[in-house]
Amino acid sequence: MKTTLMLIAVLGLNFCYGQETAKQPKIPFKDAKPHPASAHQDYVYSISGFKSGYKPGYRIDEHEFVKGRSITVRNYNIIQLFKLALEAGVPECAIDSAHILIDVREPKKLQAIHCFKLVVPFYQTDNFYIIMQRCLNEQFSEYKVKMEVRSKESFMVIRDKEY
Repeated sequence: MKTTLMLIAVLGLNFCYGQETAKQPKIPFKDAKPHPASAHQDYVYSISGFKSGYKPGYRIDEHEFVKGRSITVRNYNIIQLFKLALEAGVPECAIDSAHILIDVREPKKLQAIHCFKLVVPFYQTDNFYIIMQRCLNEQFSEYKVKMEVRSKESFMVIRDKEY
């Protein structure tokens, strides 16, 4: 009887603890913030400036914590970040540097170096690069980036947003 009562008490405490921890948001990496547009957003991203000691590059991993996918990009400029998102991980969709058109007032700002991390859950992996584009559009809202077809060739076009 005493062990049964003890077991019920322990299970009750574990249940209460589980309820409390479920209410707290789980952020799988340091300095990450949930998408601010919606409190029920299910992906997180983080963007920061240049990190010394790292070569420019990116890595895509299957993320253990949320059983989804993550991308970590280090020391890319804004053009490279958008190019990566628009190519969508498909080598056949690679955008040649000659097919990048820049029409902005201050093109030097596009050369600022950033690091970017995005984690999406397993049920959003099909939308992985779309979410990445959305995050970059939100972070760099002063620019409008899109693909355009001109004389049967595809171009990535970066323009200033008009207000």
